[in-house]
Amino acid sequence: MTPDKCFDPILSERELAEWLHTSRPTLQRQRSDGSGPPFVQLSERRIGYRKSIVERWLEARTIESIGAFASPKQTVRKPNGQVT
Repeated sequence: MTPDKCFDPILSERELAEWLHTSRPTLQRQRSDGSGPPFVQLSERRIGYRKSIVERWLEARTIESIGAFASPKQTVRKPNGQVT
């Protein structure tokens, strides 16, 4: 395996926010509620994101029609009180 095949860059919060065209507070909120991409706790105050994992997260969120996306954290309560 060549060295470039082994290398999986770790993006900083700033780099990921720029790449996704979103804000750092959005990434922070997503980390807090679990809706964002998986992250690496590099130190007590530093977060990183493996590029390959973010790409898989994006692939899983790719949809073909409006309304087709359902957040994995989303629950629906039926009129009879059941939660799905």
